[in-house]
Amino acid sequence: MRLMNNKKSLIAAVVTSALVFVIFGALSLQSTPNQPKPQAPKFQLVVAKTDIKKGAAIKEEDVELKEFPINVEGSYKATGEVVGRNSKSDITAGKPIIKTFIKEISIKDNSSAGIEPSDGFRAIPVLVKKSVLPPYISTDAQFDLFTRENSMWIENLKILNILDPTKDESNKMLILEIKNTDVPSFIKHQVETKGFIFIQKNKDEYGPYRFFDADRAQKIVSASAAKPPSKLPETGNIPKIDDVDISSGFFDKTPVKSGKQVEVIVGSTKSKVEF
Repeated sequence: MRLMNNKKSLIAAVVTSALVFVIFGALSLQSTPNQPKPQAPKFQLVVAKTDIKKGAAIKEEDVELKEFPINVEGSYKATGEVVGRNSKSDITAGKPIIKTFIKEISIKDNSSAGIEPSDGFRAIPVLVKKSVLPPYISTDAQFDLFTRENSMWIENLKILNILDPTKDESNKMLILEIKNTDVPSFIKHQVETKGFIFIQKNKDEYGPYRFFDADRAQKIVSASAAKPPSKLPETGNIPKIDDVDISSGFFDKTPVKSGKQVEVIVGSTKSKVEF
């Protein structure tokens, strides 16, 4: 009997403990405030604001950024990556623009000709963002190159080659042909500039290579102004004495007063001298 009573007491204790645990858990859940559900990540993708026809050049007002719950494979994340490029197919408004919709920048393969610079020139690499590279850039023409600060420019610049430097498709490497004596100035501006601007010109306007460095020109002007000429020019502004106009007031025109007279006798000849 005692054993049975002990078993009943044990069972009652276990049931009571379970009930207390359930009640305490329910109260705890009721007292805990509702936690906000984690939001799904959003992705900003470039979409067409209006329908874009095949072959059309994409303008700034044609595209915008919109949020999407998923990241569309091959989509662009910045409008600058597509502005200025040509569409490869029709693009529907509101649809994310992906890489297969955009024409790649055409690069003429001049590997057979090599990238050997002309005599007296050097090949200089320049890394340029693909998104800002004009679509008319190629290796079969000449261009004018300006820094954004307008501190240096080159006329009739030749591009030897355009390369993909790495697996990253966001950059292009341009190989430029720079004259030997201009290489130090070019490298200086390449480091300091906020960017280069390539300007296309008509083929009939091609001319000789010309390089201008505003800093270097200023130093030359300052140096020449600080040093006086070593000698007067042979054809100076000093007039001949016969050409001088004494009526101009430059000379003193006060009449000379007569001084003392001395009589000089030489042989049988007499003469007077005033002084």
